[in-house]
Amino acid sequence: MKGMIEGPQGWLLTPEAAAVFTAEHTAVIADVHLGYEWARAQGGDCLPAHSLRETLALFESLLARTTITRLIVAGDLVESRIPCPRTARDLSTLTRWLNERGVELIALQGNHDPPRRPPLASSRNVGGWTISHGHRPLVADRNVSGHHHPMLRASGVSAPCFLVDDATIILPAFSPNAAGVSLASLGPALAHSHPERTLRCIASAGGTLLDFGPIPNLLRNARLVVT
Repeated sequence: MKGMIEGPQGWLLTPEAAAVFTAEHTAVIADVHLGYEWARAQGGDCLPAHSLRETLALFESLLARTTITRLIVAGDLVESRIPCPRTARDLSTLTRWLNERGVELIALQGNHDPPRRPPLASSRNVGGWTISHGHRPLVADRNVSGHHHPMLRASGVSAPCFLVDDATIILPAFSPNAAGVSLASLGPALAHSHPERTLRCIASAGGTLLDFGPIPNLLRNARLVVT
């Protein structure tokens, strides 16, 4: 499957941080944070233009790996809630680029996204799964979300990771600019919020995915120094 791993109930997980529901040719990602450099510039930092280029490169890789006709961004498509002409320009370029390849872009509301009229939807259903950003509590039997930016850090190496079980997919951040939250910090909080479930860690490294198994086992594994 070209470096992908089967997720729960019809989903495929990809090294580009996407979950693909193959029956509907739909990919779900989260936390693109487009315009990261422009948001930093508003705070006085000076960074080269890069987030659009990185985003398009990831989409090129994703489209070479699997066929999709719809892309759902589960929140935080852009970095800042403050309106920015340069971010708007980059978003227009991204939308046009996807349309030219037959991919419809659907954005859901995240905590970074600016208000819109009409407002962005907070959730969407795909194959009986509820897609949302994850920054607010949501009652759903099966859900796909982002927001947490899970990251596996072991022996000085960091890798973004999916956290999954039969009814949950927590996506890694699509943007490499998004700071990750380590499993050592995130794992206990997720165990508290999902006491009936045991999430597995599937990390992206070197253009492929590696299944590290249940988080509790991973954190107890003396052979890995997980921080």
